[in-house]
Amino acid sequence: MPYVLKHRETGEIAACMLKNVYDLDYFGVKWWDSPAEASAESARLLAELGRRDAAMWDVVEIDSSTLKLGNVKLNNDPRRTLYMDEQGKLRAR
Repeated sequence: MPYVLKHRETGEIAACMLKNVYDLDYFGVKWWDSPAEASAESARLLAELGRRDAAMWDVVEIDSSTLKLGNVKLNNDPRRTLYMDEQGKLRAR
């Protein structure tokens, strides 16, 4: 299962520019294969994103279909932000 960063208060899911398997850039949910990997890289990612609230982000596990749905909701648009509520429902704005 993939692991992502979720803001403790707002429910925001960390997203950034990524490369797909074809080496093309896209804007999507940043994810890792393990919680240890996510924890090790989270501070660097949040700093790159200009976030100064690194202590407010938690590593959470999501299923692959939720990750894919999150990327669909972001629509490859860096102006959009993805949120997940306590029930796991995603919304983007």
